[in-house]
Amino acid sequence: MTDATAKPPAPSQQAAWSARAGPCAVGDIEDVLRGIVRSAEPAVVLSSLARHSQLAFSDACAIELSEGTDALFQISFPIPDTDGAAAPSPAPLARETVTTAFSAASGHGYASFAGVAVHTWMEREPTADDAIIARLLVDYALGIVQQERLTRSVACAEDRAAKLAVELITSRAEGEATGLLMARHRVTREEAVSMLRQSSGTTGRPLPEVAADVVRTRDLQQAPRRTAGDPARPAHLHLAAGGHPAGPESAR
Repeated sequence: MTDATAKPPAPSQQAAWSARAGPCAVGDIEDVLRGIVRSAEPAVVLSSLARHSQLAFSDACAIELSEGTDALFQISFPIPDTDGAAAPSPAPLARETVTTAFSAASGHGYASFAGVAVHTWMEREPTADDAIIARLLVDYALGIVQQERLTRSVACAEDRAAKLAVELITSRAEGEATGLLMARHRVTREEAVSMLRQSSGTTGRPLPEVAADVVRTRDLQQAPRRTAGDPARPAHLHLAAGGHPAGPESAR
């Protein structure tokens, strides 16, 4: 039963309904497609679909969306008036509606989602063509979501691959530099790693950069200098200028 106190449609709204009393034009569908926002979030994409469908395709459009474990998301156009009075409700005033169900499985690190899009006409009954167009519009919106999610996933995968490649190259350089220092200065692995880190801290250069220099020149190019408070190092680990270990003679 229709609420007798319901606010009647505004003249501008009634005029818009009357303007869409006939079949939808191709240009109207193009307007809807151009208005759909590109995003990996289905709520954003489907909200823009509802908004532009109401402007160019149907007299009203509502979306109900459930995404993963999130609460049910609902939005409809026309939206409520600014004074708080509800806009004309599609249900009691509509002759017919077209309900289009949709769903998407989880993937690319995103949760699954499902819902319905309800297109409503006030001045005419929708045709079979309207139902097909509504389905195509929803599928187009879902395609945008999937494409944006795939694009983001590919970008993240590329970033991870680049980081792994850098880490692998860095690890190899540090390992090779450690081996060179072990052989040249006859020290243990832990002592060679300590020499690299001390040189990095003294010169203020990143450890990978210091290691790359060792690989290129076959030795440390600047002797690490012990700062105040650092524990004394074994005599055979102190490097003289030029990167060579300071023996007993040079220590005297």
